[in-house]
Amino acid sequence: MSKAVTPFIKWAGGKYRLADNLMKYLPANFDPKKNTYIEPMVGSGGFFFKYAPNNAYLSDINPNLIITYKVIQNDVESLISALKVHENNHHKHQEQNSKDYYYEKREEFNQLKSSGQDLIGIAALFIYLNKSCFNGLYRENSKGGFNVPMGDYKSTDSKKVICNEDNLLLAHKILRNVTVSCHEYEDTLKVIKEGDFVYLDPPYLPLDISSFTKYSKNDFGKNNHLELNAFCDAINDRGAYFMLSNSDTDLTQKIYLKEGRYSQHFEVGRSISGKIDASGKKFKAKAKELIVTNYEIK
Repeated sequence: MSKAVTPFIKWAGGKYRLADNLMKYLPANFDPKKNTYIEPMVGSGGFFFKYAPNNAYLSDINPNLIITYKVIQNDVESLISALKVHENNHHKHQEQNSKDYYYEKREEFNQLKSSGQDLIGIAALFIYLNKSCFNGLYRENSKGGFNVPMGDYKSTDSKKVICNEDNLLLAHKILRNVTVSCHEYEDTLKVIKEGDFVYLDPPYLPLDISSFTKYSKNDFGKNNHLELNAFCDAINDRGAYFMLSNSDTDLTQKIYLKEGRYSQHFEVGRSISGKIDASGKKFKAKAKELIVTNYEIK
């Protein structure tokens, strides 16, 4: 059995660990050999990489994320070489110097992504910062600058892998025949055809009012979910299948559940930001998850 590829970045709400559960609810009539798997909010691609369909269309609004996907797709060897430089520089210094290196590269990343040049450099810094920042967040300030602080990592931690060469090569193989694009999720309607399967993984509606969901200068709130609900109707009108996953709240159900839709509820273990258990690890609690489809699931 060939080794499975895992997402090349960490991402808030990533679905790799849930993907086995989600795949149980794929539409029975979806034929991945004839039709297309479409993911308009791809993020780290947790579901995509676990499912690994032959025909796929991936998109996201984050241009730096999509640049990274395309570099892995088209020039993974150059990316690996650049990442190894960052990994070596990060680990060879004492802890304070590693922090200095991190913030120096964060500033360089913001300059590069503003210019839109040096795609290899942008992709390498995107992965390096993601692997080294706090909780793997991608967050921007009001000016669009990446502003996540360095995570609480020891520079000498041998487990801190920034360049996972084998996994990047596997991701390259899976992405070779995939279409990757950067645009709003609504623009995906132009490629959705009858029989296609669309997986939607929007930012979670908060479990409580204190939950943190703002990861960029543009938040995704209730009104955005209402618009996404209308997008789901448009998918249905094209004769395509969709699955949407989100937190299981009264508001989620109010927005997305209606006649002609189906749902499945289950519990998942989720790390609670800022809470540490007695062993010093992140505190995990059971959280309710909801998937909504336009096809019957059992």
